[in-house]
Amino acid sequence: MQATVSPLPLEAELEQVDKYEFSLHYPGHPYGPVMVDEPPPIGGDRGPSPTQALAAAVGHCLSSTLYNSLARAHVPAKPLRTTVRAEVGRNAKGRLRVLRLEVAIETEPLHEEDRERFDHAVAIFEDYCTVSGAIREGIRIESGVRPPATPPVSG
Repeated sequence: MQATVSPLPLEAELEQVDKYEFSLHYPGHPYGPVMVDEPPPIGGDRGPSPTQALAAAVGHCLSSTLYNSLARAHVPAKPLRTTVRAEVGRNAKGRLRVLRLEVAIETEPLHEEDRERFDHAVAIFEDYCTVSGAIREGIRIESGVRPPATPPVSG
C-alpha cells in the first residue's frame, strides 16, 4: 500500500536562545512559543529535553488515540492518566539513544456493561496512533545545515 502524504507540511521552528535552550514555534498556530532545553550539566533545564518531548509526543498521541477509539465505540471511561518512562542508554557506537519507551495509560469503563467494547477499543487503538506507529516503523529523517536565509535587498 502506498503512503499518503499530507498536502500541507506540519512545521516546528526552533530559534536558539542560549547554548542548548531554544524557543519552539509552530508557524500558523496561535500557541507558543515553548522553551526547550537540555538538563544540567550542559543545559539550563529551562524546558523539556528532547527525550522528554519525545516521551510526551508518544504519550499524548497514544492517549488521544485511545480516547478517540473509546469515543467511537460509545464507551464512556474514566479520565485517562498516562505515564511515559524513557530508558536512555548507549548504542553499539557508544552514542546515547532512547532505547525504549514504556507507556502506561490508566482508565476503565464507567459502566461494566461496556467492558467488551472497552476491551476491543484497547486492543486496536495503538494501530491508529500516528506518532508511535511512525517510530515503530522507522521515520526517515532528512537533515542538513545551510547558511541563514538572506533578506532581499530593497532598492
